[in-house]
Amino acid sequence: MKKIFTSLKKSASLIAILALSGMTFNASAEKLSGNTASEIVAMMTTGWNLGNTFDATGGKGEGYGLDAETSWGQPKTTQEMITAVRKAGFNTIRIPVSWGNHTDFWVDTQNFTISEEWMARVKEVVDYCYNEDMFVIINIHHDNNSGNIYYMPDEDEDNELFIKGVWRQIAEAFKDYDQHLVFEIMNEPRLVGKANEWWFDINNPSMPIITALEMINKFNQIGVDEIRGNGSAENKDRVIMCPGYAACYEGCMSPDFELPTDITPNRLAVSLHAYRPYDLCLGSVSKWKDSYSNEIKTYFKDVYEKFIIGMGVPVIIGEESCSARFTRSEYSNQEDRLKWVEAYYSVLKEYGMPAVLWDNNVFKSNKGEAHGHFNRKELTWYDRPFIQKIMDVLGIQDVENISIDYSLSIGPNPATNNIHVSADNELQNITIYTTSGARVLYKEISGSNAEIGISMLNRGIYNAVVTTDYGVNVIKLILK
Repeated sequence: MKKIFTSLKKSASLIAILALSGMTFNASAEKLSGNTASEIVAMMTTGWNLGNTFDATGGKGEGYGLDAETSWGQPKTTQEMITAVRKAGFNTIRIPVSWGNHTDFWVDTQNFTISEEWMARVKEVVDYCYNEDMFVIINIHHDNNSGNIYYMPDEDEDNELFIKGVWRQIAEAFKDYDQHLVFEIMNEPRLVGKANEWWFDINNPSMPIITALEMINKFNQIGVDEIRGNGSAENKDRVIMCPGYAACYEGCMSPDFELPTDITPNRLAVSLHAYRPYDLCLGSVSKWKDSYSNEIKTYFKDVYEKFIIGMGVPVIIGEESCSARFTRSEYSNQEDRLKWVEAYYSVLKEYGMPAVLWDNNVFKSNKGEAHGHFNRKELTWYDRPFIQKIMDVLGIQDVENISIDYSLSIGPNPATNNIHVSADNELQNITIYTTSGARVLYKEISGSNAEIGISMLNRGIYNAVVTTDYGVNVIKLILK
C-alpha cells in the first residue's frame, strides 16, 4: 500500500493537523442486514470493553445523572477514545450499561421509565462506534443487588417488569440501528452474595441455583420478546446475546439452561465470560504454567461442541482478560501474560469465538482486577505488546503501521474563512466534534473539494471526521 500524503495548510486563524492517519474505516458502508448470528459473529474479529463507565452505579443523589459515567474514576468517553481503540485493531466495542439508577423506579414500577438524558448519552457513544464502522454491544449490566438477581427483586414480578420495561425502551431508542448493534439481555445474572454465586456443581445444583436458572431462562425470553416485539425491521433482524447463570461456564453448560424461542431464526448467540484459567486471570497466580494450555483448550472445546457444533448457535466471549502484576514499580508478569494471549486467543480463533477484552483502566496494581489496557486520558496503551500480541495471534495487521493510497488535505480558505477539504477521491461527509466528544457540525459533501463554514464554531480544538469513498480519517482542527 502506498503512503498517505497529507497537505497541511496553516494560517493565523486555523491550523489543520493530521492527528490520526493510517488505515481508514468506512463508516458509510452499506447497512448490515439479513445476516445470521453466526455470520455477524464471524465479522466480529476482536473487541474491547468500555468498562467501569456506563455500568458505574455511582453519582449524586437519587436518579443519578450523567455524572454516573465518570463516578468510578473514568474520564468522559470521547470520539477520540473510540477511534484510538479502532486504530489498535479492535472492530467491536461492548458498552456495559446500568439503567436502574436512571429510571423512575421509585415512582413508576410498571414502566421503569429511563431518563432521556441517559439514553441520549448512551446513544451518543454508540454513534461514536458507528462512526468507526464498529460492532457495538449494549446490555443491562449492574442492575442487581445483594441476594437477588435484578434491581427491584422483592418479587419475581418486579424483576420481569424491570427487564420488560428497560428492553422495550432500548429497542425503541435503537430501532433504526442495523446489525452492527448487538443487544445482550443481561450481564452476569446470579445470586449475589449467596453460596455458589459464581459457580455451581452442574451435576448437583442446589435448589436456589435451580430456581435462578429458571428465572434467567424467563428473563432472557422476556428480553427477546420485547426486542422482537418493537416492530422495526432492524430489531427483528438484530443479533441478541443471552447469558446463562453468572455468564459462566457452568451456567451455559447446565442442562437447565435454555435459549429463548425466537420469531426470527438464527439470530441468537450465547454470552459467556471466561477469565480462564481463573488463578492466573483473576486470582493470586502470576506465572504461566504449561498445563494452562490444555485447561483453556478443554474449557472452550466443551462450549464449542455443545453450541456451535451441536446447536449451530455462535458464542461470544463478552469478557476476558489477564491481570497485570507489579513488584513495586516493575512489571513482573509481562511474558506470562503474553503466553496467555498466545494460548487463549489461538483457541478462540480455532473455534470461531470472538472475545471482548475487559478493561477497567486499572494497570499498576497487584489486585486480581488489574485489567487496565487503554489509557483513556492519554489515548495510549499501557501494555502495547499485550495488545499487539492479540492482533498477531488473530492475524490482524497493526493498523497504526498501515497506510492508504490516496491523499486528503484540510485547511483554511482565507478568502471565505471556511474549512477547505480536498481529496483525490469522492468526499461524502464531514462531522466535527469537540474534544469532549460532543458533535457540533455535520454536513454531507460531494465531489473532491468542499467548503465548510466555520462561523458557528468557537475558538478551540476540534476533531474533524472526514468520510470519503475510501473510508474515514480523523483530523485535529485548532481554531484560533
